[in-house]
Amino acid sequence: MKTKKYAFYGPFLLTTALLLSACGEKEEVKNGPTGEQAESEFGFRSFDLNIDTADQKDAIDVSFDVDVSETEAEYLNKLESLNLSGDKAYKKLEPLFKELALTKDMSKEEVIEKVAKAFGVEEYKEFDLEVEFSDGDDQEFKDNK
Repeated sequence: MKTKKYAFYGPFLLTTALLLSACGEKEEVKNGPTGEQAESEFGFRSFDLNIDTADQKDAIDVSFDVDVSETEAEYLNKLESLNLSGDKAYKKLEPLFKELALTKDMSKEEVIEKVAKAFGVEEYKEFDLEVEFSDGDDQEFKDNK
């Protein structure tokens, strides 16, 4: 009887391990842009945003990164009850990124105003944005109210 019991555990553990490892890549965008496409369309390779409002901590949390081998995207918007990752997140973020048309020459105030408006935030308590522009220049835009 013990042999049958252990025969069941081996395949069960293997299946569980495979399922858990497959879940680790949920941020990966399968149909996303290459690095050159992202740079020409959006002007940046990486976009990491966190906005807290008076009523909601982490009201907006966006992570977008184009690497040599993959593109990753996550979009959490508690104001609109959205929690997306991978292709779904990218599909929602792509028009927002195009609308932003950020450049490294913009003032801090202009960037913050455009980004907050694009993501539907009128008033924020804390704003934190890190962007890696096409030329590799990393800039951080922070504001607290």
